[in-house]
Amino acid sequence: MIYDIHVHQSENSFDSKLKIKDALLRAKKIGLDGICFTDHDDIGLRKDKDRIEKLILEYGVNIIVGVEIFTLDGDLLCFGIDEIPKERLSVKETIKFVEKRGGVSVAAHPFRNSKRGLNDNIYFNNINGIEVFNGRTDDLLNTKAFNASKLLNKAILGGSDAHTAEEIGKYATKFESKINCEDDFIKAIKENKTTAISLKDILNTKKIIKKII
Repeated sequence: MIYDIHVHQSENSFDSKLKIKDALLRAKKIGLDGICFTDHDDIGLRKDKDRIEKLILEYGVNIIVGVEIFTLDGDLLCFGIDEIPKERLSVKETIKFVEKRGGVSVAAHPFRNSKRGLNDNIYFNNINGIEVFNGRTDDLLNTKAFNASKLLNKAILGGSDAHTAEEIGKYATKFESKINCEDDFIKAIKENKTTAISLKDILNTKKIIKKII
């Protein structure tokens, strides 16, 4: 199954122009099985479970709501938590916060040239995975993240970091197992059963499936 694990929507991310319905329409069009809304330090959408269930039924695309937390050391994509820290913490403290609540932490665009990347902190903290392909990060820095993930034997993930519909799926994550719910999603990351892929890979996979059917 293929999920874009890093998407920002305009209701809860101040810098996004992407409406939820447009994200889901785009995801369905290109053949994604699911999408993760990871808004900046905001889990407001996660609290509206009835709405999420209706959207899944309406668009036929699974939805997982995580959050992109801006730690004192850079950004973490976090999944499986119903609350976020009340103040900015170090990456180590944030990971512990997420672990205590049964969630997982993924280093977002770790080597991006800004204060938003964890950089070498990924080597000294117990993160669950690394976003090795990020749609808003250049190829050289994505390659550096990929090499780090192999060295550390961490789950390899891809996400578009979309703020507009056209960006959805530029990169995504392919899961070896079926992901029916958030528990499946978290389990796959913890067990390192993921692969980062590009939009070209997604479209090719869709063509192959059509031929088989």
